[in-house]
Amino acid sequence: MAKGSNDVILRDRLQFDIDANGDTSLVYGRIDLSDYVSIPENKGLAIKEVRFQLRTRVENADGVWPNYMGPESPNTWGSTAYQSSVKLFATTTAYEEISDVGIGSPNVLCVFEKQSYLAADLTGADVTAAVLDTYEHMFGTPDLHPEGYDVVTDLLIGIGVENCKSSFLADTTAELDIMIIAEPKKITQRDLTQMLTQASDL
Repeated sequence: MAKGSNDVILRDRLQFDIDANGDTSLVYGRIDLSDYVSIPENKGLAIKEVRFQLRTRVENADGVWPNYMGPESPNTWGSTAYQSSVKLFATTTAYEEISDVGIGSPNVLCVFEKQSYLAADLTGADVTAAVLDTYEHMFGTPDLHPEGYDVVTDLLIGIGVENCKSSFLADTTAELDIMIIAEPKKITQRDLTQMLTQASDL
């Protein structure tokens, strides 16, 4: 989305830990918007776009999140198939279970999903003779809220990781870069009523 004359671009970087099993239970980072939002002052932001960039922090690596997120050798997981996933979302409501979050969930601005799947050769467990499939999709703010999503509070960024046993991911601290394009706006009583309606609409 092109930057409008009144738009602001906000950037932040969050860190999250991935355990030795390649998992991260749902955790949140908070984006401080206090310079732009205030209910008593009728100040809000219309968030037009949220961009995510996952980054690894392995020493001497380039920081690029791997396309295939599972273990490098099938022998390390003793099976003929392995699936990994990561899920990111922006919201103004803290959900307890990541499985409850989707594009139909109240107060969810956008959802990013990435999966990788490896099916090894049944005869030799040779990673060079494997079927590799990846899926990545961003249900973005321009798609879900074309005119922007109005907020009057800080923004929460949720993340969950499962079975990401790549040597670049398991037992490391990873990073998530976030860029937000938003337009400051005056929040009316009608806007506040609409926010409350959306929050209870499922």
